[in-house]
Amino acid sequence: MKGRRSEYDLAYGCFLLCGLMVLIISAMSAIPMDSGIAGGLGFLVAIPLFLTSLVAMVSGLVLSVRLWKDRPLVILSGMSILFIAEFLTEYGSTAFYNAVPVVYGVGVVAISSVWFLVLRRRQLPQL
Repeated sequence: MKGRRSEYDLAYGCFLLCGLMVLIISAMSAIPMDSGIAGGLGFLVAIPLFLTSLVAMVSGLVLSVRLWKDRPLVILSGMSILFIAEFLTEYGSTAFYNAVPVVYGVGVVAISSVWFLVLRRRQLPQL
């Protein structure tokens, strides 16, 4: 039982890390700053966050496939795949392209927070 719960914790934690990273990067891009500071923050903060969240997203997607009966994990996987597809194709207007990361980040953080604050204390889904 504890081993199974730790898998759920890891999956939700991976998605939570991705959501927080997207929100941090979105906030960094919205703050006006000169090019030297922006380059330094990008190099020292954004690139390590991106690489870490890339590993976390792949881990979260693999764990959500393993734990496919948990509906919020499937929703998080779908949101992540749609976010990646929109990010790579740059579909839609500029306002839409800028709003998607914020909506994704808030949604992922909200769903993961519900797991850690409410659902985790309840019994695990029937497997």
